[in-house]
Amino acid sequence: MKAAILGATGLVGQELVDQLLAHDAYQEVHVLVRRPMNRFHQKLEEWVIDFDHVTEIELPEVDHVYCALGTTIKQAGSQEAFRLVDYTYPIEVGRELLDLGATRFALISALGAHPNAKTFYNRVKGDAENGLRVLGYDALLIFRPSLLLGDRDEFRFGEQAAARVSTVLRPLLRRSPYAPIEAAKVAQAMIHHTLHEPPGVTIVESKEMQT
Repeated sequence: MKAAILGATGLVGQELVDQLLAHDAYQEVHVLVRRPMNRFHQKLEEWVIDFDHVTEIELPEVDHVYCALGTTIKQAGSQEAFRLVDYTYPIEVGRELLDLGATRFALISALGAHPNAKTFYNRVKGDAENGLRVLGYDALLIFRPSLLLGDRDEFRFGEQAAARVSTVLRPLLRRSPYAPIEAAKVAQAMIHHTLHEPPGVTIVESKEMQT
């Protein structure tokens, strides 16, 4: 099979690249990125694209789509720019890849995502989930991780501070739905469920990904 990854340079995205390249189920792994990754593998094909014009460019024909796109309002510069990355891009690329034959879409959302959530971040994530539901994929897999642990290329002070506190408290949080989770476990769960879940919408909460 063939897989596409959106957000391949991020924390979970990099784990997805590693794990999908090593997985026997996939013969081709296509990464859709803004800038070259300068990574080489016989199964890897890199597509440097403009996400603002996905309806006007060539995209790969794949079976499964793994979406790890995500930013912060600070990085994006505004709520509008944040929504563009976390809501508009996944849906627009998802629609194009569906038209090209993709059948399954796996999305990294967030713990507490809901269109009526109190926080803007979780409202956008909830809107993205709903926007993807109506596209018509045979299977939509939604993953809602808690705080992600791992080595990011960029520094996020709030997440770094929370990660330090969570690491100290991890023994107390072990059975909590809010326990932090390693990016590698999220990627592993995404691949497992995408390959094995029946058609329809599947929501996987953070606690389930721990196992």
